Amino acid sequence: MAVLTDTDELEAAWGALAGQRTEKGFLTVALGHSKPRFRVGIMFPEGDETLLVGFNVDVPPAKSGLPEGSGFRVELAREAPAPGFAIWVCLIRQPGAGRDLFVQMSADIVAALSATQTQSDSWLLSLMLARIRAWQEFMRRPRSGLLSPEEEIGLFGELVFLREALDAGAPAAGMLHSWAGPAGGLQDFQTETVGIEIKSTISASGFPAQISSLEQLDGLAGRAVILGGVRLCQQEGGQTLSELVGGLRMRVAQSRDLAGWLDRSLLLAGYEENAASRYLRRYDVVDTRFFEVDGSFPCLRRSSTVPVIRSANYQIDLDLVEAATLSLSETLVRYGVLPA
Repeated sequence: MAVLTDTDELEAAWGALAGQRTEKGFLTVALGHSKPRFRVGIMFPEGDETLLVGFNVDVPPAKSGLPEGSGFRVELAREAPAPGFAIWVCLIRQPGAGRDLFVQMSADIVAALSATQTQSDSWLLSLMLARIRAWQEFMRRPRSGLLSPEEEIGLFGELVFLREALDAGAPAAGMLHSWAGPAGGLQDFQTETVGIEIKSTISASGFPAQISSLEQLDGLAGRAVILGGVRLCQQEGGQTLSELVGGLRMRVAQSRDLAGWLDRSLLLAGYEENAASRYLRRYDVVDTRFFEVDGSFPCLRRSSTVPVIRSANYQIDLDLVEAATLSLSETLVRYGVLPA
């Protein structure tokens, strides 16, 4: 089954409910060809549009732990709109809130949960709340429309890794669905077996890699961690960020699912299409390198730090790291992204 990311299908589902009314509660319909856990509804008497997602979990999330933004709120449904699930989590558009962003956020949640086949419902519930919080953070962000130079370089490096992984034969769906950085993932790319954190620099002397927390390079649930470095230089023969984005869009243009996922991830990363022409700096890739973050790698990790140290934000100079490096293809093969 294709991963559902088509906003038209959401619009069609809400359209099917137009003109219907009830005194209170929800009117809902199943969401197209998606899994039965997804329904679209309208909540009455307010008439607010809602995405409802069902989960089979023993303990529902506390009301205080549910995210809320200026354009939406999250609630647990008092009554089940359909059988088969213990709880239903409702993402509800607030009156007067921007509808386009709400539709994009709803499509992103459906796509994120549909892309994962083997995880438990408690994990999927956590994923849904994490995606909502990422959109919440995006909505709070100052809307200048343009990334800072540091953010531009960081996004450029992540997209270089994505492009080169596709060049090496990695499946586009797997790579795009693993791109967790824009949604606030601990590492920029996360599969079931590995988390890959990408750091980028234009420094010609030294390679400063900023590590944002004790958790960023710590493996979780048996997942290995790879630290990748992408060194860039500015030169006239290079690409702008917008040109790199355009090339990736062309590679997934035949799939509306993947094209929608890419565009939403770019939006969460702070790349807005109306600012595309303002990215004028041109970058070329000087080199890429990948380190396996094992017990001998020089870093601070939660699992090896005494409890009295609550947090840390620090810098590693990748030029001074003496650990062996991996090539991109070795990294992808070793952790199952590419076949051996």
